[in-house]
Amino acid sequence: MRSVVLAMVLAFTVAVGVSFAGDAAKGEALFNGAGKCKVCHKTTEAKLVGPGLAGATKNNDDAFLKEWISDSQGTWAKGGPAIEAIQKRNNKVGKPKTAMAPGKLTPAEVDDVIAYLHTL
Repeated sequence: MRSVVLAMVLAFTVAVGVSFAGDAAKGEALFNGAGKCKVCHKTTEAKLVGPGLAGATKNNDDAFLKEWISDSQGTWAKGGPAIEAIQKRNNKVGKPKTAMAPGKLTPAEVDDVIAYLHTL
C-alpha cells in the first residue's frame, strides 16, 4: 500500500511539474539586474512594456516558460495554443512577433527566474 501511495505522489509531482528546480532568490536578482526583465515587466498584473508577470506561472507551465524565456522569438514563431492565448491576453493577435528580445540567460538562470515567478 505504501509503495502505491508513493508511486501516485511521484506521478502527480511529475505531471504537474512540482519537481521544478530553481533558486527564487537568484531569479529575483536576475529579474532586477542582469536579466533586465524589470525594464519591460512589472511583478504585478499591471502592464509596462510587456505584460505584468503576476500569475504567469498559473497561465503557463514551467516547460513553456523555460522555452519562452530562452527564445521568445522562436517560440512566438512556432505558434500553438499557448502563444494564441498570450496573443489574445495581450492584444497581439495577428502581430508578427513579440517585442521581447531573445534571452541571454543560461538554462540554470532561466530556471531561477521561473522559480522567482512562482513567488509572484
